[in-house]
Amino acid sequence: MPSPTESMIHIDAPLSDIAVAYKPDPTLYIADQVFPIVEVNKQSDYYYIWTKGFWLRNAVERRAPGDTYPRGRLELSNTTYYADIYHLAFAIADEDRDQEDPAVQLEISGAEWLASQFAMNREVNLAATIFAASWATNLTGTTDFVQWSDFDDSNPLTDMITGINTIQQSTGQRANTLIMGKEVADQLCEHPLLLDKFKYTGAGVLEYEELRKALRIEKLLVGESVYDDANEGATASGGYIWGKNALLLHVPSRPGLRVAAAGYTFVWKMRDAGGYTVSIQNVRDELTDTDLLKGKHAFDHKIVSTDLGYYFASAVA
Repeated sequence: MPSPTESMIHIDAPLSDIAVAYKPDPTLYIADQVFPIVEVNKQSDYYYIWTKGFWLRNAVERRAPGDTYPRGRLELSNTTYYADIYHLAFAIADEDRDQEDPAVQLEISGAEWLASQFAMNREVNLAATIFAASWATNLTGTTDFVQWSDFDDSNPLTDMITGINTIQQSTGQRANTLIMGKEVADQLCEHPLLLDKFKYTGAGVLEYEELRKALRIEKLLVGESVYDDANEGATASGGYIWGKNALLLHVPSRPGLRVAAAGYTFVWKMRDAGGYTVSIQNVRDELTDTDLLKGKHAFDHKIVSTDLGYYFASAVA
């Protein structure tokens, strides 16, 4: 990855308060809001799983005089997580720093670029993990349900209620989070059946908050972030990271013992590293007369309960 050249960081009579950058809007990233974060001391380790059926079956018996107490039991198993390490750096040579114009701000720009890169990597990683056929219920539009872009024949509210009920009947937990790509949300905000819910109180269009209420969900996350998957130097090929998918989940507000969760983000508290959101460090390399901005962290977006998710793939055309 080439660094800025001298001709790029110094030009004749630059405008000191203008520098153009296609920097992603950090508020459009949602990965940090999905799974609760669990900080761990080891890169890989075990965590416990209580078998679901022992909590959902009724083991209480009617008592007759003199009866001995029936003895119930619980079943416990375990599985593992593995926190992969992700890292990236941005080098600033002394010669470049001495030549830069005020509008360039190499150190600030480099730090912002690194932070943006890590945020994008978390987003891409989580979207690929959860928008996959690993959930107990996986539906595909046109095959298992009518895509919501078909305004005449689809019923997204019925589909959502079915999903909520399916999760609750299987686990005893109510789905409280709905994740979808922007292209899905855009179609749902125009869906006649949902618009009808607000025909006497709204302005004829739905905002995301009204969409959340119409779908009877506690938390709605719309993924609007984009990325370019073309190789460096090739024609740009931008697209939405979250695609045309939607996912219902039960996610607790915080991790805990004996707390049901669709997934957790395990973050390894490794030496000389940031947390999930990464801290940028400045390290001096005297051998090359270079300042190195660097960041690293280790995490695992782990699906821990597949029956706490209800997945709609290709929800719109």
